[in-house]
Amino acid sequence: MFEPYLFKPHSLLVLYGGVLADVVFGDRNHPWHPIRLMGAAISFCEKMSAASRLDPMVYGAGMSIGLTTFTFLGVFALSSFLRSVSLLLFLLFSCGCIYFGLCLRCLAGEAAKVLTPLGKGEMEIARKRLSMLVSRDTTDMDETAICRSLIETVSENFVDGVCSPFFYALLGGPAMCMAFKMVSTLDSMVGYQNKKYESLGKAAARMDDALNFIPARLSVFIISVAGLLVKGSPPSEVVRGAVRDARLHKSPNSGFPESAFAHVLGVSLGGPVVYQGALYRFSYINKEGRPPGLDDVRSSIKLLYVSAGVFYILPLLLVTFA
Repeated sequence: MFEPYLFKPHSLLVLYGGVLADVVFGDRNHPWHPIRLMGAAISFCEKMSAASRLDPMVYGAGMSIGLTTFTFLGVFALSSFLRSVSLLLFLLFSCGCIYFGLCLRCLAGEAAKVLTPLGKGEMEIARKRLSMLVSRDTTDMDETAICRSLIETVSENFVDGVCSPFFYALLGGPAMCMAFKMVSTLDSMVGYQNKKYESLGKAAARMDDALNFIPARLSVFIISVAGLLVKGSPPSEVVRGAVRDARLHKSPNSGFPESAFAHVLGVSLGGPVVYQGALYRFSYINKEGRPPGLDDVRSSIKLLYVSAGVFYILPLLLVTFA
């Protein structure tokens, strides 16, 4: 019978060791960062696709499944080996996997890097820094558009960068956490809906959608509880509004955390967006909300931290009272 990692020996030490490292150190980029190694492996396989005689969709599916399976088995095997050698090395390696899987402080920090110049009226700097976070055109964005984009980025990445990796760590430990990060990295590199990656990245995009399905919906309840603590927003109203508006988003998952953030903060998100010079008219989420401003971005960062705290504390409560 399957036993979640949460209930195995040393699991709480590993999980909260990784969480603490993320909060304290953030994401330190270096040549041997696991996500960079994943990216290098994906780039290599993508280049090899040109020499393959397989249909791009078939090759892409094999690449996505193969790299994800290799990541899971590799981390599991190394973890098992280290456990047989040294408990300390095993714990450090396991905590490191959780640490590299999470990006709470990094996400908040990147949003703050845009917020700081924006608060000083340095629009060009703010637009340039935002362009490093989003794929939409930022050249002609005003303050409201930048604030809206920041809140959308923070809310959407709460699932991909916090909820999902921690959720899969609870289920399958470091190996499953790293396997999820491989799928997430695949989606970010080849999962685009354009001519180049339409076939090659389809499997990666579908895998990412599938793995984020439960965490995205779970995030609504987490954010609603955090919203009560941060803004005094009634959780029932946040959940009701988020479930109603989530379907308006183009993504099957991103609409849930984004809608929840919008209803907690009382702002409208979504709307017209420019991609590569073309205007796309997306639906507004929480259409009755006010246009977001600087204070709303600050509140969204606070809501991000509190939502993560609510989610992080749930396993401890579960183990304590189960």
